[in-house]
This record gives sequence, structure tokens and C-alpha cells, in this order.
Amino acid sequence: MTGCVISSDDDGPDATLTVHNESNFTIIDIALKPAGNGSYGRNLLDGDVLLPGEQLTLAADCDVYDARLIDEDDVDCEVFDVDLCLNDADWIIRDNTCAVFGVAKAAREAAAAAKAAAAAK
Repeated sequence: MTGCVISSDDDGPDATLTVHNESNFTIIDIALKPAGNGSYGRNLLDGDVLLPGEQLTLAADCDVYDARLIDEDDVDCEVFDVDLCLNDADWIIRDNTCAVFGVAKAAREAAAAAKAAAAAK
């Protein structure tokens, strides 16, 4: 994946956030907002996806951000107060990073098992 820039500053961004998808989930949306702001910005993947094993580097202006991820099943996960003020940060997404991703995965697996059991009868 290529990097994206989240900057309104003519001097350019002064921090980066590298998102590493080490989970079993495909991420379809990544959005940031200044911490405490009511609405997230645009999908930084711009119609692409972040597959397991891929990474994306985002450049950002100095601020503290809230971040939201949405997986392929439209389950969202939020992480709050990511400090990107003159810092470069790595965000490693694993299966247990967002409890909601794990719950959704367990529900999908249970539904698939129930369907398979019903089909076997």
C-alpha cells in the first residue's frame, strides 16, 4: 500500500502513523479525527483495502487523534488519543486488538458451523 497524507498545512505533515494489519481481517476503512471531535474524516484507504499482512503509512499534522477501523463485515473499532505530534507511531492491528473483531469472527464461525451441521442432516 502507498502512504496517504492528512495535512492542511502548507509546510507538510510533521508525523506519521503506520498501520500494520497483522490480523486475519481485511480492513476496508481507516479514518482519523482530532481527539474529541464529533465526526471522522474520509476513508483514508480511498476505495482500497488493507489486507492481512499489509501496512499503510499515513502522514498527519501535529495533533492527538482518534482512529476508526472498519473490517470486511462492517464491524468498527475505535482507538482513542493517538498522539501524532512530532512523533512517528506504529499501530499494529492483531486479532485481539479490537475485541469487536474477535466477537464478530466468533459469531461468523458459529453461524458457519450451524449451517454446516444443518446441511449434514
